[in-house]
Amino acid sequence: MNARITLPAYEGRRELTINQVSAITTETSFKQLTDRATVTLPRNVRFFDKHKVRDIFRRGAPIKIEFGYNGDYVTEFEGYITQVSAGIPIVITCEDEMWKLKQLPVNVSFKNVTLQKLLETIAPNYSVDALEGVELGGVRFAKSTVALVLDKLSKDPYNLYSYMKGKQLVCGKYYADDTEEETVDFHLERNAVSNDLNYRNEEDIILKIKGVSVLKNGSKIEAEIGEAGGDQYQLTYYNIEAKAEVLKLLQKDFETKKRGGFDGSFTAFGVPSVRHGLKVNITSELYEDRSGLYYIEAVNKTFDNAKIRQEITLGGAV
Repeated sequence: MNARITLPAYEGRRELTINQVSAITTETSFKQLTDRATVTLPRNVRFFDKHKVRDIFRRGAPIKIEFGYNGDYVTEFEGYITQVSAGIPIVITCEDEMWKLKQLPVNVSFKNVTLQKLLETIAPNYSVDALEGVELGGVRFAKSTVALVLDKLSKDPYNLYSYMKGKQLVCGKYYADDTEEETVDFHLERNAVSNDLNYRNEEDIILKIKGVSVLKNGSKIEAEIGEAGGDQYQLTYYNIEAKAEVLKLLQKDFETKKRGGFDGSFTAFGVPSVRHGLKVNITSELYEDRSGLYYIEAVNKTFDNAKIRQEITLGGAV
């Protein structure tokens, strides 16, 4: 195992590299808006005595976290220092680029605006990758912040989650922006340390799906299919003006969710390193008929106690 923490030059401080680390955690998901990380330094690193900590680890300073095996470093997190513990051991708390973006002030008003245009307006100097064809109608955010706008978009009726991909703001795409990347293979008996996966056969799945189409004027067209007494989902569509078309889209999503498969999470070793948005191919020798292709919804990683682990939460089946 090896780790490298890089603190780029910042406000007169030269670039620093730290290779001695006690523990690292990272948390990433398209649903949590801001990716987070913590770094715990060993107690016996004399260089970081209590007189130097605040000078070295400054709030708002950039940080890059890499770790892996046998001299192979994988960049697992890039962002900014948001907090440093007052005691020993030193614990550094970090957030990704969203930390800077979500603090920006917002004062906008539109009679009719697309999602892309709204985000480009409130997030200047950032590239934006928004779900195509989404028209929000009239919106007004006075004396607000980017954080409050993105939180509003994530709730009903929009259900548009946002996250950062490097310096790019992604909204409403969920898994779609990474679906062209290579699929990652995981064998449950070889790559997984443990799992909390549940497998359900198609005949055991009872579900009801409600579809809501949000129109330009703010009104909604609603439809639902399925059976009561089981799982319930709500899906949001945009500018679908005919209920029959909403039902058609619902039927397609219903059939996908009705397929048997895994849900839940499993814990794997540190390689191959994955992130949310990728596709993972799950295979098993014990249950060969349960192999399947899934999106990754969230990944929590730990580097400590002489091991690297990835807790991988599955999203929908492909």
